[in-house]
Formats: sequence, C-alpha cells, structure tokens
Amino acid sequence: MLFAERVSPGEPGCAVGVSRGNTVLYTQGYGIANLDYDLPVTPETVFDVGSVTKQFTAASIVLLSLDGALTLDDDVRVHLPELPDYGQPITIRHLLHHTSGIRDYLNLMALGGRDFYAPISHQDIVELMARQSTLNSMPGDRYRYSNTGYMLLATIVDRVAGRTYGEFARERIFEPLGMTRSFLYENAERIVHGRATGYAPDGADGYRMVHNYPFATAGDGQLYTTVGDLLRWSHALMSDAVSGPELGEVMLSPGTLANGAALDYGTGLALGAYRGLTTNGHGGSTWGFRAQVVRIPDEALAVAVLCNREDLNPRGLAYGVADLYLEDRLGPAPETDPRRRPRSGTGPPTTSVSADPVTPVDLADYVGDFYSDELDVTYHLAVDGSALGVRIGRWPRLALELTGSDTVVGTSFPAWTGPRRVELIFTRDARATVTGFALSAGQARDIRFIRLRR
Repeated sequence: MLFAERVSPGEPGCAVGVSRGNTVLYTQGYGIANLDYDLPVTPETVFDVGSVTKQFTAASIVLLSLDGALTLDDDVRVHLPELPDYGQPITIRHLLHHTSGIRDYLNLMALGGRDFYAPISHQDIVELMARQSTLNSMPGDRYRYSNTGYMLLATIVDRVAGRTYGEFARERIFEPLGMTRSFLYENAERIVHGRATGYAPDGADGYRMVHNYPFATAGDGQLYTTVGDLLRWSHALMSDAVSGPELGEVMLSPGTLANGAALDYGTGLALGAYRGLTTNGHGGSTWGFRAQVVRIPDEALAVAVLCNREDLNPRGLAYGVADLYLEDRLGPAPETDPRRRPRSGTGPPTTSVSADPVTPVDLADYVGDFYSDELDVTYHLAVDGSALGVRIGRWPRLALELTGSDTVVGTSFPAWTGPRRVELIFTRDARATVTGFALSAGQARDIRFIRLRR
C-alpha cells in the first residue's frame, strides 16, 4: 500500500529494494518506466539517481588517497591549476564536505543564460569556475551544499587516475562488487537497456518528459543504476568490503568547520538519526528523477527507492519502508516527521531584502547593457511601460522590483534549476551615474557586472 496508493496505473513510478546484510528482503517495481511504450518499472529498471552519485565520487577520491596518489588535504590547485588563488587554499576535503565556499555552477549556468539541455564537460566547468573572482564564503567557514565541488572532484579523478571518472569507478567499485547494471553516464549516445525516462507533471493530470539525455557529465550526479546494485554497494560499504575499513571510516566521519563545529555530512554521505537509530545515505534530484538511499548500520538494513517522476518523495517512502521492517526496534515517532524536514544547510540560501526605505528613482538610470566576465554574458535592462525588466540570454524577460536604494529583485527566474530569486545592487560613480551592479542569486553571491552602454 505504501507505493500502490501513490502510484496509479499508467503513471511513472518507483522501484524499491530492501536488504539486511547480504540478504535481499524485497524488491519491486511500481508504475511505468517509459510512457511511450508502456514499459513497466521493475527491480532491474535503470534510473538516473542524481546526487546519490556523490558517495561514489567521494569513494573514488578516497580510494586514490589510499593509493597514495593524492591527499585529502591537497590544495585543489595542485590538481586544478586553472582555478584562482583566493588567498586561502581550498582543499579536497573542503570539496568533499561542501565547505569550499565555491559558487554553484548550475546557478552560474542559469545566470549566464545557458541551455541546460546543451552538452557540457568537466573542462567547461573548470573554465567557468576559473573566471570566478570571489567565493561565497572563505574555505571552511560554512557548510553550503555544492554541486560544483563534486564536479571538480570528478575532474581530479580524471586527471590523477589518467582515465575518466566513470572508467575508474567501473574498475575499482562497480566490477569488483558485481554492480553489473551501474555506470557513470559519460556518453550521451550510449544505448541503455531497461532505462527509465524522467517525467514531471504537466499540470493537466498527465506527464511530460523532462529527461536530460545530452547532460552526460558525471560527478555531482549522472550515476545510472538499479535498486539491486545500490543494495550491493550498501552492504559492501557497511561490511568494509569495498577497500577495507579505512574507506568507510573516512566516508562516515563528519566534516568540520574551521571553528571546530561538526557537520551532519561526511564524505559524500548525509549522516543522521531516525527514531533512535543512526543513519547514513543520500538523496538525489535531477531531471525527472528522485532517489533516496537510507542505511541503518546497527540493523544492517538498507533501503533504496528510485523514482522517475518529480512529484514523489522517495525520502519519505524509504523511511516508511524502514518503519515496516524495524517497527519493534524503533523509538517513538517524533512529533515532527524527519522524513519531510530538509536537512540543515541543504536548502537555498536566504537572501535578506534591504531594509533601506524605497525612495523615488528614475528607472531610466538602470537601462542599458551590463557585462560580466565571470559569466561571460550581457544582461539587457529596459523599462517596459512603468516596469523595469532584464533579459538574460535565452530566458524570458524577468521583471524587477525596486526594493531599496539602488536595489532591485526578481522573484520568478525561469530556469529549471536556476535560483528562484535574484538581487541586483547597483553601483554609481562620483557623478551618481550607474556604472554596474553586483548580482546575488542562489548559491552565487556578488557577481560583478559593468555597464557597457545605455
């Protein structure tokens, strides 16, 4: 009933797998993997699991460190010399724990007007980050979930291992563990037997396909796998069968901030507790897919839930499955259900609206073309009727509202994975002429634009 009441016949759905130790207790598919051909979801269906990938990226880095090919305290510029010197080293460990302070490349792509369905490479991302003159925060100062960090980690694997991240993971993780249906999606032309298609509700009691086939760059995501293979991985991780106990010790050790505060994130793994039992795992969210892997080590229990539709909550489903198998060993259910509470630090950053009073201003002051070399994009600001707006690359016009002295805000950014709120703070010269602005949005702060012309 847990899945059947959420997945109606003919809809995209989920696969679920449960294991205790090396014993698979249950696997099942619900719903449709491909609506074009009415192919059902089965336990062998291959899903894009989004950020569940991060634990494999982290494990690959740790394996290289155990090989002696790098150390987790290396300055990333040892391996990625293209990146700027920000005056304080960003280490590999900072990237692993999301404490690097580096801007999010997905936000930057959206702000640069880039089409997310266009191909991108690790080198493209490195070159984008090489243009960033500042950080959101200094390394180690704060936790902020970063897709960029894991793309850079995958690039380090490429360079240090002398082969692609996908090839390294296949040789060192997937093949040794018998994960025969798992691979990193690095070739958009690859034929994948039994692959699910990603869907989103279309607003009319139906679904539309949103699967991003051209995005074939792995690191922060792009692991294609099955529930069975994720159970094999979970057992290997919990039993130290991947590469001895050292790998698990590193991955399950909480990260720390520069001030000594411990995080609820290890090395590619979210660390927590549920009804009195310690947990680790990771969720994933990408074009048309949602995924969750939960492990409860004290019970040797692992649950994997993989879905090919955006309107399901695999985290809640995974903990619901754990309830069924561990009810007699769980503590009391909390008043606030942790299955629906975002983990601290993973949500979008809060941007405070300026408290300055809104004073009358001539919107024509802000009209013109503004260029950012960090994004390599020109923003076109214009007044339409009585409203200021901006056009960013291919995106539709974004309306801007004056919220304070030389501060405007847009709150309906159109990009699928872009920031929901953008703030522009204008700068003026000694003659009070607008010369540019600083843009902050999502996980990209204080991006500088200069005025080209009115």
